[in-house]
Amino acid sequence: MQVIPRIYQKAAVKAALTGLRARLKRALVVLATGLGKTLTAAFIGKEFRAKRILFLVHNNFILEHAMSEFRMVFDERTLMATYNGMSRDGAAEANIVFSTWQTMSINLKEWARNHFDLIIVDEAHHSEADTYKPVLKHFTAPKLGITATPDREDKADIREVFGQEVINITLEEAIARGWLPRIEYHVITDESLDDSALQKIAAEILESKKRFTMAEVNRRIFIKKRDVEVAKIINGYNEKAVVFCSSILHAERMVKTLGLARTFHSNKGNGQKDTWKKNQATLDDLKNGIIRRVCAVNAFNEGVNVPTVGLVAFCRVTGVLTIFRQQLGRGLRPGKDKLIVLDFVGNLERIQLMLEMMNKISDLHEQFTPRGEIEREGYNRQRFEVSGKGFEFTFSDKVVDLMKILEHCERDFYPTWQEASAASIELGIKSAKEYPDRYREDIRLPAAPHSFYQDFPGYPEFFGRERIRRNSFYPTWQKASAAAMKKGITSRREYDKQYRADSQLPSRPHKEYSDFPGWGTFLDTGKEMRAGNGVYSTSAQASRAAKALGLSKESEYKLGYKKNPKLPSSPERKYKDFPGWPKFLGTVGIITRKSVFGRRGVPMYATWQQASKAAKKLGISNGKEYRRGAYKKDPKLPSSPFTKYLDFPGWEKFFGEK
Repeated sequence: MQVIPRIYQKAAVKAALTGLRARLKRALVVLATGLGKTLTAAFIGKEFRAKRILFLVHNNFILEHAMSEFRMVFDERTLMATYNGMSRDGAAEANIVFSTWQTMSINLKEWARNHFDLIIVDEAHHSEADTYKPVLKHFTAPKLGITATPDREDKADIREVFGQEVINITLEEAIARGWLPRIEYHVITDESLDDSALQKIAAEILESKKRFTMAEVNRRIFIKKRDVEVAKIINGYNEKAVVFCSSILHAERMVKTLGLARTFHSNKGNGQKDTWKKNQATLDDLKNGIIRRVCAVNAFNEGVNVPTVGLVAFCRVTGVLTIFRQQLGRGLRPGKDKLIVLDFVGNLERIQLMLEMMNKISDLHEQFTPRGEIEREGYNRQRFEVSGKGFEFTFSDKVVDLMKILEHCERDFYPTWQEASAASIELGIKSAKEYPDRYREDIRLPAAPHSFYQDFPGYPEFFGRERIRRNSFYPTWQKASAAAMKKGITSRREYDKQYRADSQLPSRPHKEYSDFPGWGTFLDTGKEMRAGNGVYSTSAQASRAAKALGLSKESEYKLGYKKNPKLPSSPERKYKDFPGWPKFLGTVGIITRKSVFGRRGVPMYATWQQASKAAKKLGISNGKEYRRGAYKKDPKLPSSPFTKYLDFPGWEKFFGEK
């Protein structure tokens, strides 16, 4: 059976090969769950023409699935072998070795450093863990990382291993472009709401303008559905289903209620090998129709491929977006017409998350689909319901009332990570793994502190294991830059090796300093100092030079600025008084619907002064924080104010800095 790569897989192969053949010999491919990451890795390996490939995984489920996918791409003459705790036969002679990290890490001495011609790391977001680093450092071959979630919860950056993404296709884009099975997403709230409490809160808001915390609203209006009620709704569908439960105990209760069901979790057997066998038997029985439902806990998040699943039910609320996407992806495998999703939502945050996801998919669908095709498919977009060729999202009627209440809710979380850290330590929470299960013990702790706090220092410091005296670092990047250059450091690689020689140099200056200008400027050796010449000292000089080259759009500038070695690659970051692209390039803004209306069809602020006032009201204090997504809290704020407003005065004045 010959497998033909899809259009996005062809793009991924081309991009990855460019990175693997470049000087650093590495590439990071980010594809949404369901787009066939493993098949894409096989296509890349074949086109790279590596004689020996090492495919690294973190659990045996991924290992078995990966080998079957590779056999669809490589011919029968290619020798393949597994290398894990259960089997190592033939690995030394094989062309492709499928190994777990654990087994490889304790047997590195058996392998020559140049034995393999290509290292492929599946679910590459695991590769920053300390136990995995020795394996990657041992082998000298080019390294390909492939994942759906490049951003780790502990803030470790896998891009330091594999480089920046050579391609990144999100789940929202994949759904919007019809690259996944049609998704019918139903947010079910009606039966889990206390109507009298809902009306009482609405009356209090109307009469006294009282504001509530989201935790208080969740506690008063959401009633936990009984298992039998949830099971009745699920059993109303004939499709094979994965039901995500909050705990092993919850999963076992649901099995009894659903019928023709079985659990899937990490403590199912006596030891790892027995657990793996029992969970694999559960999947086989689901595929063969012996059972119709699998009640899963977290073990089902990654590496499990069940093409026959037609329904996913969420009976638990996860505060981690990456886990939610992984779980949703269990049903978004090719080979089916559609996936039905039943979301038995249990709090306001989940409703808000799904509305934002729905609007993002709709925006992307409108961006990538020709107008004529949109009209032919009967595309319909309303505030709480949207349907297109590859997706349909519906919210129950009560969501309208809930959203009115949400507008009057205060986010009563700890205002700083330091306070949240102290509260977590007082509760006895010791790790990022333990945090998701216990943070609800304090209603002021956010579900995802690494996303909530812009200056989050990483989980080790958050839990008190690596308290860093931040005031011991140089106060500005300019002083840190001078110190680094004084030591003769001329590249980022040298910096990583030598910064410890000066205790005032931070390990990651690009994270420590919010106005970090880029490594080239920081070490005075980058592409912005080509031919020994500095870049233009003012935005006005750079503007005149850009106009002289005939550059009229931001995209043209990014491609053509190199024609003048004194033009910086990112003037919007280089110059604090950057006036916005239209004014910088001397073009007249064209009024379009997109330039007037922002997200969700809400008119944007007409002037930068109004936008500035709104941004500061949200507590946004600098351009970096704004661009990272803080602006999304107000739908009237544009994503790029320096493009939206022709008279944009620069970030410094926008935030009233002196």
